[in-house]
Amino acid sequence: MNPSKLSSLLFTLSLIFISQASCALYEDVCKGAMEDSARCLQVLKAEPRIASAKNEMELCKLVLEFALKKGTEAQKYLKEMMKTNPAAAIKDCATTHYDEVVESFKSSLGELKVDPITANYDAKVAGDGAVTCDTALAREKINIPAISALNKEIKLISKIAFLATNKLPEP
Repeated sequence: MNPSKLSSLLFTLSLIFISQASCALYEDVCKGAMEDSARCLQVLKAEPRIASAKNEMELCKLVLEFALKKGTEAQKYLKEMMKTNPAAAIKDCATTHYDEVVESFKSSLGELKVDPITANYDAKVAGDGAVTCDTALAREKINIPAISALNKEIKLISKIAFLATNKLPEP
């Protein structure tokens, strides 16, 4: 085999190994999601940059950026809904509860490199805002499938972010 073909073959093989290692990072996180593993894979594949993460820190950063984006979008949706449905529970969800979601994801992202333990905790509690939103809606007997689906997605993303940050080494 001539040197040109050999180097081409080695380059191709190295790309395959790198792509397999990257997939293993987020797939490994989703294995920890147990019964939610298929949904976890589906959610993470929606953000192509996550699949290309080269190490745990990069994966965590990308997952948390994705989580923050999704939390912010969810809050914006709830604030729009609040304009047409003035129920107190929807207002609480849009403001208080989703403020908690967004701030927890933001805090987790900010703590990622300096305090992975706090980042892990913040990623976990980010889902509490969605849980509290569900509770507030149930208390007022409000059943809006779109909000329930949103809360379910945010709880899963919080779980994913927790599982990802849980793999970081302690300082």
